[in-house]
Amino acid sequence: MKTKSAQVSFEFMMSIVIGMIVVVALVALFANKLHDVVVESRDEQVNTILAMIDDEVAFAKGAIAGYSRRFTLPISVEGENFSVNLTEGTIAISYLGKDFTQGFSHRVNGSLCLTALNETTRVFVVERSATEVTLSACPDCIPTFHTCDWYDKRTQCTDLGDLEAQCQERYCLCLE
Repeated sequence: MKTKSAQVSFEFMMSIVIGMIVVVALVALFANKLHDVVVESRDEQVNTILAMIDDEVAFAKGAIAGYSRRFTLPISVEGENFSVNLTEGTIAISYLGKDFTQGFSHRVNGSLCLTALNETTRVFVVERSATEVTLSACPDCIPTFHTCDWYDKRTQCTDLGDLEAQCQERYCLCLE
């Protein structure tokens, strides 16, 4: 009789162990899928920000000379900051170690290098002149994009004299 109860106990323990293994495998599977969905959602939000910028620039390209519009971007995506970099007609957003880029189908003048957006740098202005579209950040800051030549990393904001500190604070945020 003891061997029969020992066998039942052993079979019961084995069924509990197998059940636990199945539950752990399912939890791991669901956690992995949830992580993929969250990452995909974040990527979609960053791509939406890129699309917002592209839409603003495309609309300005089709507008008449003298067109100017301010727009804002979110400061963060799900609480995580991102950086914005515009060079040679390509906008890049770096977010959580990944780079998302969007090229424009036409020439866009401007240079941005923002390591993290904040309340002042989240405001952008897109302008249309007779020959070009210009995208710049922080339109209320002095000096503006049109009066500064310090966007190139090699200049280190040194050509501005007394305005150098403000220039460094507002625009040259990712200089080494």
